[in-house]
Amino acid sequence: MNFINEIFGYPLGWIMWLLYTVIKNYGICLILFTIIIRAALFPLSIKQQKSSAKMSVFQPKLMEIQKKYANNKQKQQEETMKFYEEHGYNPMSGCLPLFIQFPILFGIIDVVYNPLKHILRLPTDVITEMKDILANSVENFNAYQAQLQIVAAVQDPDKVSMFSGIAPEYIQKIQNFDYSLFGLDLGVVPQFAWNWLLLIPILSGVTALLASMISMKMNPTAAQQSQQSGCMMKGMMYGMPLFSLWITFSVPVGVGIYWIISNVLAGAQTIILNKLYNPERYREEYEQKMKEIEDKKRLEREMRRKKKLEKGEELDDDDLTDEERKEKQRKERKEHLAKLDKENEGRDPQAEYLSAKEQNRKRLAEARKRDAEKYGEEYKEVTDQDLM
Repeated sequence: MNFINEIFGYPLGWIMWLLYTVIKNYGICLILFTIIIRAALFPLSIKQQKSSAKMSVFQPKLMEIQKKYANNKQKQQEETMKFYEEHGYNPMSGCLPLFIQFPILFGIIDVVYNPLKHILRLPTDVITEMKDILANSVENFNAYQAQLQIVAAVQDPDKVSMFSGIAPEYIQKIQNFDYSLFGLDLGVVPQFAWNWLLLIPILSGVTALLASMISMKMNPTAAQQSQQSGCMMKGMMYGMPLFSLWITFSVPVGVGIYWIISNVLAGAQTIILNKLYNPERYREEYEQKMKEIEDKKRLEREMRRKKKLEKGEELDDDDLTDEERKEKQRKERKEHLAKLDKENEGRDPQAEYLSAKEQNRKRLAEARKRDAEKYGEEYKEVTDQDLM
């Protein structure tokens, strides 16, 4: 996990360092950083809003495909992907903003845990030497929080003397480092104790829940999906805030502050997006586009049918109307049964009644299965009535 945090923490550390060179307060820099990140993700959020509107239009057609090919999963998947391709839709595009949030969170954790590296830009050998000094001087040394412990020790008049071998310029940098927000130490990890720090995880969970509720209320696709698969959507809505609550009890306050601000901005962003890029407006546009595509396909099918009929060629299944397709199925079944009757001519009905009946049942069942797979229909078991 440390390696992953360092990968994403490196570029974010440069942004925080640039902010800190202008504003000498880490807490204020963290707030500005969160706003910058949200602003950078705004175009992706617009894309997600449009993707959600598209899906609300496509949902009835996708459900129709699922029902039509319920007994042929491969055909169902092929038709679904074909539908997406025809309409230029990527089902994963709406998830991109969510995926990006996790690398940013990992990076923030690394930046908050390692201010000497990312903000003060101390040489690596100096940081390593100070870690060794601290590890040999205190009992509660934590390698993962080493840089935070160094900051606390250097800013403590009773402990700074242990770093007498470190160049004064580096000591002065650390002593002047303001690692707080309105007096709140951002390097402290909240504990299950009755103090002000307990509010950080609670606010993190509450703001995450409110942001999810606002998104669900203003997102037509999410609301539709919540009705169809309520348990899963409710699990997501309540699961993420609980995850937020849990993780902010295991990381410094600075990470919790970032998450709280990010949740508030996410909720505000959802409201703004709903005003500027109303899903209903996009839904009307996509419905019109979808109608145009369906009309174009219908005209192409009619032209194709006309040319084949003029040439006396056999029509493919895609060229048939729904009624013609059903009639073709009925004809094929009738011919199959006639073939079975012909095969049974000349046999003693009484002697071979049971065996013939079972053979016919088996053949008819196989024919029905082929039809179900070919046309996406529901397979029905063969009854004695079917064989009479």
